[in-house]
Amino acid sequence: MSMRLLFKQEKDLAALVLRLGFGFFIAFGHGLGKLQMLLSGNIQFPALFGISPTINLALATLAEFVAGIMVLIGLRTRLASIPLMITMATAAFLVHGADPLFAATGGASKEFALIFLFGFAGIFFLGSGKYSVDAIAGRR
Repeated sequence: MSMRLLFKQEKDLAALVLRLGFGFFIAFGHGLGKLQMLLSGNIQFPALFGISPTINLALATLAEFVAGIMVLIGLRTRLASIPLMITMATAAFLVHGADPLFAATGGASKEFALIFLFGFAGIFFLGSGKYSVDAIAGRR
């Protein structure tokens, strides 16, 4: 592949790289653990918005694991990015609201939630790209 062709497809390659990276890390680094917690019944999750910890955990699991997988493979990517952005905004501004922006000593902070929030916002605006299930199905 020539450099010229590579840069001609840069938007699609950028969408692929972002989807694979952010989709994988949210689904398997965060969502899978929440799914396991939900299935085990050992719920360790905050009660937010007057909603029980179990329902909040189920919603976070749907966003992080299910929508994360959808982003990863490029299935309804823009739609799947919305619950992820909402979940990450909730994590950054409510769950970690009192925490610092950065944690120099490895403690809790807003940093990771905001990184994911900005990543999924970028994915939302880029869309699936041509290397996705959406493109294969003709609904890019």
